[in-house]
Amino acid sequence: DEKIYDAYVLYPKNRESCLYSSDIFALKILPEVLERQCGYNLFILGRDDLPGEAVISVADEKIRQSRRVIIVLVPEPSCYSVLEDESEKQLAVHSALIQDGIKVILIELEKIPDYAAMPESIRYIKQKHGVIRWKGDFSERSRSASTRFWKKVRYQMPSRKSGS
Repeated sequence: DEKIYDAYVLYPKNRESCLYSSDIFALKILPEVLERQCGYNLFILGRDDLPGEAVISVADEKIRQSRRVIIVLVPEPSCYSVLEDESEKQLAVHSALIQDGIKVILIELEKIPDYAAMPESIRYIKQKHGVIRWKGDFSERSRSASTRFWKKVRYQMPSRKSGS
């Protein structure tokens, strides 16, 4: 299918008002479980792009080369108001809603009591595909691919090709 990545990971970058946990989850835990334990290939902006590249063009190109988009959600709406996050998120949502074919996986790091503050596109995707809630902590046990959370995530991911 000419796709290079199994998933493009979109998460609120660490800002003063945002939780540090989204960085730990997206940059350490997701790659450890999905890449090292399960063999998926993820693209994470800030980890896999080159310094000086135009964020929008890189995001657009990498989303087109991905089979899924994983969006990590946190309860604070202020984390989504930063311009660079908005444009990256809009590209991901556009690809999912308009170009259809890219499935979005929503992961809540904490229970989000009210989605009214979230963008309408996120509410629509939640209604259409549902959301997976992270109930783990940052311990070794939560990083085991055999836990219920990771099984739900892997169920939403593209199937792994068995081959040499």
